[in-house]
Amino acid sequence: MKRQPTRPGADRSCTLCVLLWVASSILPACGKPATDPKQAQVVASGGRSDQIAAAQPPGEGAGGVAARAAEVAVDPELIAGFCDKHWPAGAKPLGAGPAATARNGAKAGIGGWRWLNFWATWCKPCLEEMPMLGRWRDGLVKDGVDFTLELWSVDEDAEALAAREAKGLPGPVWQVASASALGDWLESLGADREAVLPIHALVDPKGDLRCLRLGSVRPADYPKVRKLVGR
Repeated sequence: MKRQPTRPGADRSCTLCVLLWVASSILPACGKPATDPKQAQVVASGGRSDQIAAAQPPGEGAGGVAARAAEVAVDPELIAGFCDKHWPAGAKPLGAGPAATARNGAKAGIGGWRWLNFWATWCKPCLEEMPMLGRWRDGLVKDGVDFTLELWSVDEDAEALAAREAKGLPGPVWQVASASALGDWLESLGADREAVLPIHALVDPKGDLRCLRLGSVRPADYPKVRKLVGR
């Protein structure tokens, strides 16, 4: 059988064909869109580390979930002994709380512990403990705790409330719509809607209600509060 004559340059052409065939086998995805959105993200960003960061919820880097969980952990026995109603697992979102109006541009704390003090100008125990609550707040903040004190007044006499504000108060003030509105909120929490003032609520940095205390607090309670907020 006769051998066909070889055309000039044919060997080089065949070699080029083989190289092209090998390249197409190794890189089948070149020029094609990724069918998996995560794969597309890796291709666009240029690395797997970008994919990992994008797959996490906003604001949560490596170890972010564990850090948040530690931030809101409370001692179950301590909270049970200090609070009349308590939620150790933080499964009770505060929401808006009872219907109320913020006075003088009052704003709720965001991202830290919040102590809601329900009081009234005619409640003597409320007025007696209020300066102490301010000192508690100042001490915790000095120690690095993100902690705010909010004063939720149940006063229906706007003039009496304004007069008290003029004398100075240790925190921003909200005016609860009515005693009935506070009662409805307490009842929704499984507490006595007729509970007397003062009433205290502790809200964690995630916005979950952790503790509801019916009645006054005393100086001896400060170490408990300090431990509840992680200090």
